Amino acid sequence: MKVSEISWIWPQLLWLLFLVPLIVVIFLRHRRQSIVINPANTWLTGFSQSQRLAHLPLVLLLIGLAVLVLASARPQAVLMMPQRVDAVMLVLDTSGSMRADDIAPSRIEAATNAIRKFIDRQPPSMKVGLVSVASTAVVAQVPTTDREALFTALDGIALQRGSALGAGIAVALAAILPPGTVPLSAILNGEYKEAPPSGAAMTIRDSLAIVLLSDGAGNMEPDARKMARLAAREGVRIYTVGIGTPQGTVLRAQGIAIRVKLEEELLKAIAAETSAEYFEAKNLTELHEIYKAIGRNIIFRQHRQTEVTGVLLLFAAIFLGLGSAINLLRSGRVI
Repeated sequence: MKVSEISWIWPQLLWLLFLVPLIVVIFLRHRRQSIVINPANTWLTGFSQSQRLAHLPLVLLLIGLAVLVLASARPQAVLMMPQRVDAVMLVLDTSGSMRADDIAPSRIEAATNAIRKFIDRQPPSMKVGLVSVASTAVVAQVPTTDREALFTALDGIALQRGSALGAGIAVALAAILPPGTVPLSAILNGEYKEAPPSGAAMTIRDSLAIVLLSDGAGNMEPDARKMARLAAREGVRIYTVGIGTPQGTVLRAQGIAIRVKLEEELLKAIAAETSAEYFEAKNLTELHEIYKAIGRNIIFRQHRQTEVTGVLLLFAAIFLGLGSAINLLRSGRVI
């Protein structure tokens, strides 16, 4: 926190600070002490250690009084405040390649099991939604705090052909952003025109995040990278989890054999575009650990204008209390 970032709700009360020197004079005259104030040095210069200690209560009381005056002006400061996300959209790749068993028992089962673990670890107040994406993207469950509804939606997911990861991102964005923010119809109809880069710094929506679980084999429009840039412009981070192994495995269906591998490049690009992170899951145990890490990472620190009057009042009370207590012990008087 910088001094330049402090503002005052009642700045007119700051003039009361000028009363502090006056109180010093009145107090010292009342105590009939002779103190020479040297502007170039501290006013305690020239006193012995015992004399300095004798004036310690006065110093503490004056500091407490000054802090009390500052508090009366109701200061505000830009602070870094911890904030947990209010909503997370889980985007689950349900394309045919998720049947692969290079992660036991299979990619899709490993992913759904990890999702359950992730949901269980979140605080009850956090909303979680689910999007299923194959050739099309469907909101299986809107963001909700109802965990049973989420688990029921997860149980109803089935694998399909195709992998439109870009559509999954767009649908997830539309589900967590205010209505009308995302031109979803234009995106899904192929009419979306990407806006040119503005050059402005990205403002993160600290209360929202997307977690995309996929083997990275996106092969349909809209382009997932474009949708990641749209998410970045809207300030939504997309954490990506790569499900599978780089060497992959061979899938056989209807007499056709095809090797399916984890394609990390796209998933890394999506995460990087939105200032998020990419995680690789090589087995079920590691996938669970990744979800624990994501659960910790989806805690952001946000710049927020906050009134700090209470903090100053606390410090004022401490200084005034200490000064009064020490003076009471030394002289039998509070002041």
